[in-house]
Amino acid sequence: MKFVTRLICVAAACAMAMTSCVKSSEMEFDELERIALQAWIEQHRPDLLENYQEDGGYYVELLDRGVADSLPVSDDNAWLWFDVTCRDLSGNVCMTRNADQARMQNAYTEYTHYVPYFLFCGKDNTSMLEGTYMALRNELKIGEEEYRVRYGTKMRLYLPSSIAAGPQGMGGDGGYQGQYKLDANRPMIVDIDVWGHVNNPVAYEDQWVKSFADRNGGLAPEDDDEEAAKLRRSYMRPISRADEEPVVYDDLWHLAVDSIAGLYINYKYTPKKGLDFNCLRGDTLLYNGQTEYTRGKLYGTKSLAEINKEIDDALLERFGEGLDPADAEPMDSTDVAKIWYVARLLDGFVVDTNIPEIKKIVYVDEEVDDDDEDNAAYEFDTDVESSSSSVSRVDAWSYGFPQMKLGAWNVILSVSSNAYGATGVSGTTTSSSNSSNYYNYYYDYYNYYNYYNSYYGNSYYNNYYNNYYYDYYYNNYYNSYYYNNYYGSSTDEETEIVTITEILPYTPLLWQVYVEEREDEE
Repeated sequence: MKFVTRLICVAAACAMAMTSCVKSSEMEFDELERIALQAWIEQHRPDLLENYQEDGGYYVELLDRGVADSLPVSDDNAWLWFDVTCRDLSGNVCMTRNADQARMQNAYTEYTHYVPYFLFCGKDNTSMLEGTYMALRNELKIGEEEYRVRYGTKMRLYLPSSIAAGPQGMGGDGGYQGQYKLDANRPMIVDIDVWGHVNNPVAYEDQWVKSFADRNGGLAPEDDDEEAAKLRRSYMRPISRADEEPVVYDDLWHLAVDSIAGLYINYKYTPKKGLDFNCLRGDTLLYNGQTEYTRGKLYGTKSLAEINKEIDDALLERFGEGLDPADAEPMDSTDVAKIWYVARLLDGFVVDTNIPEIKKIVYVDEEVDDDDEDNAAYEFDTDVESSSSSVSRVDAWSYGFPQMKLGAWNVILSVSSNAYGATGVSGTTTSSSNSSNYYNYYYDYYNYYNYYNSYYGNSYYNNYYNNYYYDYYYNNYYNSYYYNNYYGSSTDEETEIVTITEILPYTPLLWQVYVEEREDEE
């Protein structure tokens, strides 16, 4: 019997405070919620009444003023790194980007990259929760002074639903969800840590990629060096000819295609050499662990050097050191090349792989079937003209793979324009099940009780709602029907949960690639 379950709780927010002379039908919902949120603040956080923000109708608790001499976020259009954890007014987490918090909430997955958001925070809001955007961009009223968010700012926002999750509610996804879901039209508490911002993410990631290459063998000279240009052209020669001089491969990173910027290949890479991921200069380091991922069950308990060695040893054991590219056949000497890869971010985090031995290392809680179809070689059609246009692959593969040699190791290093670009990939979690079990009904019952306590169990509606909902609905219906009828029953359930790893905008990627040798014809 296999149980994979997830708590989804409708977590209530605050009591609605109404005077006896005003009927609810005479007031708009936003005004009712403003009054209710103010009543909650007066009862629970009266010290924040002076931090009320007229624009948006929310309250701010400033936890850390940040670095005083750093530029405020609102100075210009910027891309911003910031951590977020969202809760309802009872403290139930509905979204977090913190690995430790996710583990406490039973929402953690090894497929999730727990790092700060990287989102555009400009003069127009294009991607942020409205209340978060307003707090980051506006001048905030903190008591009698005005304050603008900057590097190192930590704050807690108390947002009405009109600038929070609104009518759709909130439940994080892709491993960022909490144990509960925020119901529609509920206020929300948002904790924000601001790690830094840049105005030109394209230049930033280009610097990042070049720093990585410099630390791992060095970049080949630019094309104004005639010898370098000649060598690069020879690297990109589709098939070596007998009347031409053999290519002398070096340890440098070369452009895969002369017309494609930011896409490099190291032809002499082998797992025996290893890779150094801690490559950013100190003055560009914006948050802890940016160049060496240190979160979660695996990366948080072992050093990246230890994990890299395990990965490299597994690759060498399965594929060996590979052929010297000077002695290997070019990719297009076969119709279909079989490719094995490990896709990684530049902090060492493994995004994807089709090698089962690597999955067993990085996905510590997962049973890996060596015969699964996801653990097979990727078949790359070397005839570009005849290859199907419906095949989905990033440009880095389309341009980089044809330059490789059969039986050899390579590393592709690319800026986001050849990968997932300015949009990235959204983290998602999906589940499927063929049957049901009593635990789901029990959690439904449990979550309703939490909803009942946090929303109706307060001083404002005690006389009516406590009596009605507790005596009639809770005791007579939920307690008797759900608990008695379902909690005591048992049905086998097997649920498959699939998480797609989030890749943030403007994120460089790296692929460790081995190409199988061409099979001998019989």
